[in-house]
Amino acid sequence: MSTIRRIVIASLAAASAVALTACDSEQIGAAVVIDGDRFTVEDLQNEVARAERLEGFDVEAAGGMPAFQRTVLTRHIQHEIFVRLAEDEDLEVSEAEIDDAIDEISAQAPGGDLSTALAQAGYTEKAFRAGVADQLIAQSYSEETGADTAALTEVLADLGDELGVEVNPRYGTWGEDLSVSADTGSISEPAS
Repeated sequence: MSTIRRIVIASLAAASAVALTACDSEQIGAAVVIDGDRFTVEDLQNEVARAERLEGFDVEAAGGMPAFQRTVLTRHIQHEIFVRLAEDEDLEVSEAEIDDAIDEISAQAPGGDLSTALAQAGYTEKAFRAGVADQLIAQSYSEETGADTAALTEVLADLGDELGVEVNPRYGTWGEDLSVSADTGSISEPAS
């Protein structure tokens, strides 16, 4: 066997070992791990499938499947961070408050119906309620602390670091901008 061939084989073996050790046992099968809690690839696929069933949703209009998967992951991660913020700051948002906020938002929509706009953005009812809850938590936090948007974003980014958000490289990476980007550390599977 030639020396060059041995070097290439050794390099490929080393790269494979690095790639395999980069995925710890907690990450295998998970789309994201947040504070040790797994949101599995199956959970992500189920959320995406629910959105795809919404009348008026078009995955291509949403940027294509990889981009929409990152959107769903971003929403999930942001919600988990907001939930932790609420716990840490002892902020409570009731289901009734969420209902009232949704009624206010609906009143501003043409004919009082948000369903078309939500479907086009790929928001299931569950995802929309979570997003409204996040906004109410953000509002309560800002009212209690006087934090502006930049300060709140910094608090959320720090909390994300504290929770150890680990996105499966297949989908991209979690960033300081509080979203999953297409950047990936995977040598085998690009995010886009």
